[in-house]
Amino acid sequence: MKKIIDLNRIKKASQYLSQSTEIMRNTFLKNLCRELEMKRESIIIANIIDIKNAQNDHLADSFVERLTLDEKVINTLVNKVKKILKLDSDIGKVLDQRVGDDGILIKKIGVPIGVVAVIYEARPEVTIDVAALCIKSGNSAILKGGTEAMNTNKILYKCIENALLKSRLPKEAIGIITTKNRNVVDYLLKQHEYIDLVIARGGYGLVNHVINNSTIPVLAHGAGGARIFIDESADFTMVEKIVVNAKTSKPAACNSLNTILIHQKISARILKRLKKILQDQGIEIIENDWTTEFLDLRISMKIVKNVDDAIRFVNRYGKKHTEGIIADDKKVIDKFVKQVDAAAIFVNASTRLHDGYVFGMGSEMGIATGKLHARGPVGLKDLTSYKWQIYGNGNIRK
Repeated sequence: MKKIIDLNRIKKASQYLSQSTEIMRNTFLKNLCRELEMKRESIIIANIIDIKNAQNDHLADSFVERLTLDEKVINTLVNKVKKILKLDSDIGKVLDQRVGDDGILIKKIGVPIGVVAVIYEARPEVTIDVAALCIKSGNSAILKGGTEAMNTNKILYKCIENALLKSRLPKEAIGIITTKNRNVVDYLLKQHEYIDLVIARGGYGLVNHVINNSTIPVLAHGAGGARIFIDESADFTMVEKIVVNAKTSKPAACNSLNTILIHQKISARILKRLKKILQDQGIEIIENDWTTEFLDLRISMKIVKNVDDAIRFVNRYGKKHTEGIIADDKKVIDKFVKQVDAAAIFVNASTRLHDGYVFGMGSEMGIATGKLHARGPVGLKDLTSYKWQIYGNGNIRK
């Protein structure tokens, strides 16, 4: 496997990055923006090839949508990198400081995690998100994208490599695996001596495989798809605006709307009207399917007795990813946000807003639904850890 990826060199690069300055790492981000602009046309051409190959292989429309990287996406990528540039990484920063009873000085210092392996499908923009966030936070990264985005990822990686060289940072700081050999993922998942964290982004099968086979800590979400509860106190104008956006702005996104829950007291008044609005948008209403992550213009609807019934439903069928409520009653809102178990809960707002870029984090490595270390969008600060530094003057344990 050494011919495919040299983990020893990547580890050494991470050690170099941990000692680098914020100015050095920011220089990389500036150069990366320039490279993306210069290679804009080549990136789009490569992506068109990947899209055509995916369509020839009869891959789902939702998959092709996630694979697409056009002018608009490139503009967003450049803006993301520029936003990351303005953030503080906290590397080397004193996060906490105290003096012990015997006079020792105790400091808690921000440090990089080390080497991060990211395994993902489609979504070639992840390649840039990972490189930008990892270098800014002083981490090395290993990129293992899906073969479906191979052409796009190769040209994006060339941008990364050029930016590293121009910034006088080791090119091994970001490694990419382009082989179609599926065994390489299982190999990576056992390399805990070199890799400190694995992040998995993709379908349920991929994420589950990574979680079940890794000897390295994993951040991931297995499935998405949101539920929105419409309370009897909700304003219908707001309901229409939010529901349509949550379903149609990007149906293939993991934070798009899956199921609408309607309070029974207003169901007779709004159900027929809401169905017409959805159908006018080309949305198919599916009966009694509460578990499928649709990722397209399909949605399910259910009448619930009250907020307690809605909470029970969400906690049973939700993916701990993204949930929402539309209501004016503050007691209902308070109960929902306190009792629903999810990485993010949206009150009177579209679930499509669950995104690191929207949250002011510059970008994200993905959305984590676990409860340890990071939850929700995994951003810059989530790619850091800390260590304790203790200064004494001959102090001993008594």
